[in-house]
Amino acid sequence: MVRRSTFAAVIAAVLVVLVGLGLAIHFANAGHHRPEGAAERWLAAVGDIGRRGVTADARSRAERIGAPAIAAPLLPPSHNPRHSEFADLEVGKAIDAGASTVRVPFRLHQELASGVGPLKTGTLVLHRDGDTWHVTALDARRPGEKVRSEGGPPASRAPLALWLGALAVGAILALIAHAITRYAERSAHRAVRAT
Repeated sequence: MVRRSTFAAVIAAVLVVLVGLGLAIHFANAGHHRPEGAAERWLAAVGDIGRRGVTADARSRAERIGAPAIAAPLLPPSHNPRHSEFADLEVGKAIDAGASTVRVPFRLHQELASGVGPLKTGTLVLHRDGDTWHVTALDARRPGEKVRSEGGPPASRAPLALWLGALAVGAILALIAHAITRYAERSAHRAVRAT
């Protein structure tokens, strides 16, 4: 009976630590949302709206970031409903346009019913509202707006502090797992000696 209650206490402690780490990660990530990530997620969700079986979920994901109707000029005239409406997509580095607004260049190929369709390029205009980015318009590219594959700069990345924080969280989890394993070994040895 004592061993079961100890085991339950260890499991409860592990769950509390994991929930605490989840909350710490959530708060550490607050305010670090990249506009390029929002643009890419929105394009992926818009492309999935035409896929059979995921339409409602894709529409919901897209609407959280921007109105799907903005992407109407990008959609193919016909496509295979087993696939996304975009065969591929790529976004470039966000360019500051002032007043909490950025421009994110993109390129994608339409997915037609007969295969890969024409290349579409342009720029998504995003506006920051609090900690989140929202797609507000689709625009033609301006000079210098390129994606990486066209010689443009790479999209922004997470700050170094978040990468170091992730390594620290990994080390903490490894130490906790090691401590639990050592505790289980000692408990097993005590139980064997007691019998």
